[in-house]
Amino acid sequence: MNGRIELMMLGCLALITGASPLLAAETAVPTEQDIGAALRPVPKGLGVHQGLPTLGAIPGANENPNLHRTSLPSEATAPAQVNRKNGATAAATSNGRPSPQPRAAITFNTIQFSFGSAELTPESSETLRNLGNALNHELEGERSFVIEGHTDRTGTRAYNNELSRQRADAVKNYLVREMAVSVDRLQVVGKGFSEPVDSRNPYAAENRRVVVINSGS
Repeated sequence: MNGRIELMMLGCLALITGASPLLAAETAVPTEQDIGAALRPVPKGLGVHQGLPTLGAIPGANENPNLHRTSLPSEATAPAQVNRKNGATAAATSNGRPSPQPRAAITFNTIQFSFGSAELTPESSETLRNLGNALNHELEGERSFVIEGHTDRTGTRAYNNELSRQRADAVKNYLVREMAVSVDRLQVVGKGFSEPVDSRNPYAAENRRVVVINSGS
């Protein structure tokens, strides 16, 4: 009975504030430990997972819906091949040999920017602080990370390539200036709209994102 009353009160509060309990859960900020676990090197022998990042694909992956861990190929690969025996996905290079060891990568949707600019929103600061702390503590021994900026399809390719690079730079600058992360450990790249998460809807919000890759793993 008490649980039912609490649920009703939560629903009423959501109506009053205009917020949804589900929405609140979806916007939870990943912790320093979440980020550290997700960006640790991919265990050897695991296949490459391409396309939409999925939770739990790699041991230690975080269950926070705002933090997706996947593994990326360390160089361009041919289409993925599926191992029918265990369902794992493995990539092969163009000459048929297995691809190099994949790299750990995570996608943040709690790092946001003002519309059409590289200005970080105030709501992004907690995620950025946790990311900086993870790089300095949980991932202290990891030497190199790439920060990718991604946009949706709105605007020209040149405009979005530049905007996404500026946004990746903004994240890097925050980590260096505010969190004292060594600048030598961080590289940036602007992907524009070239790698959408939702290719069926190139204007979808989830295509606007920041991806951090452990390029040393």
